[in-house]
Amino acid sequence: MTVAPLVAQPGRFGSEGRPTSSPVPALPGKPGDFTLTGPQSGVDVRVEDCLLRFAGTSDGGRTWSDWNDARYAAVDCEPGPGRAGKSLEYSVLGDRTYLVRDDGSRRLSTDYGRTWQDADQAIIGVRAFPETARPVPCQFTCGVMDEPLAVEPSTGRVYRLTGTPPSPLRLFSLYPASDGSIWTTYYQTGGAAIGARSADRGVTWTTWTPPTGTSLLALVGVDSQEGYQLVSDANGAVTLERTTDGGAMWSTTATGLPKGPHWDLTVGAKGALLAVTQAGPDGNRRAELRVSRDEGRSLTVARGDGLPTGSVSVAPGYAWLFRGDSGSGGEADHLVLTQDGRMWDKFLLASP
Repeated sequence: MTVAPLVAQPGRFGSEGRPTSSPVPALPGKPGDFTLTGPQSGVDVRVEDCLLRFAGTSDGGRTWSDWNDARYAAVDCEPGPGRAGKSLEYSVLGDRTYLVRDDGSRRLSTDYGRTWQDADQAIIGVRAFPETARPVPCQFTCGVMDEPLAVEPSTGRVYRLTGTPPSPLRLFSLYPASDGSIWTTYYQTGGAAIGARSADRGVTWTTWTPPTGTSLLALVGVDSQEGYQLVSDANGAVTLERTTDGGAMWSTTATGLPKGPHWDLTVGAKGALLAVTQAGPDGNRRAELRVSRDEGRSLTVARGDGLPTGSVSVAPGYAWLFRGDSGSGGEADHLVLTQDGRMWDKFLLASP
């Protein structure tokens, strides 16, 4: 299972009209992505032959909407061995808003997956994202999001920017800071190659490129001026850097961080910096949460008992570790979710 984060500011989660919650029936196919949309809400995806099913929760996973309430069937897809979900890509943009790429054509739902429309016609082009729209965060890769998008939570309406993008490369990550500024990275072979920041909701951008031989692993913004990035050199050594001028200049704050398959980064409560990575030998890896409360000068382990899923494990303001209760066969069946690395809540994942 992998996870794509969405949640941004506390108090802005969810929207009206969610399908009725009910016990989740067993389904064929394989797990897709779980998207955290709030401290108690999220959307799960099930991938079958030529078919995507979506389920949602608003009570921390105790109940989920029926898998049959929301679905997308691929066009011209022949079910059979090796064909499960082959023609489909997808991104959950919000509680009620899902984007699918079906062999090159994009389809959008703004009503919890009940109906679908042509995404390129439905997504609204704007010079700047409206104040009421929430930029959609993504890390690791951005799925069907080739460019920054924003969603109006109350309607599910989706916006894209019409101005010149900060890079011709494909969007690799997007992080909305608490003051509305947008921090992004762009991808080329090997990882993120360019960082960019907008303080005016996408009208203008400041860009920077890491030194030759290094690549960006993760980027977050505290506000329009302060941000953090994790970079690795050609040998895989990981360094944490901080900016206080919107990305124009960066200073090293922590070195010697462990080499891991990936790093996830977010800004938690009271400015705490939360990072999730993996540690231990290949045959016995574990996921761990590291916390900094001193402006990135140290990243100390707060908890190290997570399953090594290789999934995105942060959203703006939140970080989590995957866990499995006894008898789960090593598969994750819930998250332990935190805003500060001290207090933790349990969030149940959907059953197949």
